[in-house]
Amino acid sequence: MRHTITFLLVVPAFFFVQGCAGPRLHTDPATQEEAAVVLEAFERFQALGLQACGCCLDAETDIALSVAGWFKNHSAKFFGYLQAMEPGYIRFVATNQLGQPLFLFVSDGLMFSHLNVYQEKAYTGSTASEAYRQFVPPGLTPDFLFSWLTGRLPPVEIRAKEVKRGRDQDAFWLRLVPAGGTTESMILFDPENLLIRRHVIRDNQGRELVDIRYPEYRFLPGSGTTAKAAGLPGPSGQAQEHGGCRFPARVTVTSSRNERKIDISLGSFLAGAHFTADDFQVDIPDNFQQLFVK
Repeated sequence: MRHTITFLLVVPAFFFVQGCAGPRLHTDPATQEEAAVVLEAFERFQALGLQACGCCLDAETDIALSVAGWFKNHSAKFFGYLQAMEPGYIRFVATNQLGQPLFLFVSDGLMFSHLNVYQEKAYTGSTASEAYRQFVPPGLTPDFLFSWLTGRLPPVEIRAKEVKRGRDQDAFWLRLVPAGGTTESMILFDPENLLIRRHVIRDNQGRELVDIRYPEYRFLPGSGTTAKAAGLPGPSGQAQEHGGCRFPARVTVTSSRNERKIDISLGSFLAGAHFTADDFQVDIPDNFQQLFVK
């Protein structure tokens, strides 16, 4: 499903920071000509993701999780593999150094299951439950986890309300408002490479909910070399070629309101990954104690 985007440019008027409600995003004004080029590149970015990247992700991963204030300070590091499918399917298997499974987490965006192999326990519940929200920062809607993991936008109708030039790198801040939503997104978009570098989600009062950074991307092997960012000049004045699909090699998610941080490193991407909903179902062994969490 492709995003439906309405562009509403109000270039000189809007200043991204509303008092002390959210983080100060360092910006400079963008001209209308720059804004037009950036928005055109933004449309190509979305088309490129659909054409080259497909629906699924399959990769090895390291995950570092830190939750302050939950059982005092809870932190952990896991290694394993991660599989995901749009819009909200996810399966993570943590393994030990011998490759043996330690635990399994699987979700379809609405329900989740967590199997602890050593304890022989299975926890099942809704993604709207308090147990689930303890680990996932507010603003990361579980039904769109694939988008958050892959540096894309949820497949909903959005309006681009503002374009500003970023100061920290050669990128532009876009303010995006979903139709009928209660949040807004500030994305740091790199028009030359057609990538989202940062995604800040705020509530309707301008307060930051979560800050997602994508500091590094890698090409997916064998994903093709035919896509082109036509008409967008690079440093040499030549149109930039963008071959195949790029997935984030690292995703850092922070939430200052409840001091949660998730750092995900991804590698060994498998090209041509394809899943169905059945791949995100789990059969609980008979010897496991089953617990439903709220």
